[in-house]
Amino acid sequence: MIEKKELLSENLKDYLDYSMEVMNALDGAPHHNQEETKNVNDKIATLKEYLKNLELSYNETSPFGNSLSNEGLSDVIL
Repeated sequence: MIEKKELLSENLKDYLDYSMEVMNALDGAPHHNQEETKNVNDKIATLKEYLKNLELSYNETSPFGNSLSNEGLSDVIL
């Protein structure tokens, strides 16, 4: 599991750095064997974790980030 950093910029840097690693792993995709395909899919799953950390960090930083999940919901719950 990837650890979320305290600063938004650190999470962005981690995501961008790892996305470059994933991009390099994609090279030669038409010729990948089963092991290489699994490796790339694992890297993509990890990249999603980095993206989730980036999203969480952004929402913690933005004054409206945490309110988006309630968009369109009434203030009154019946």
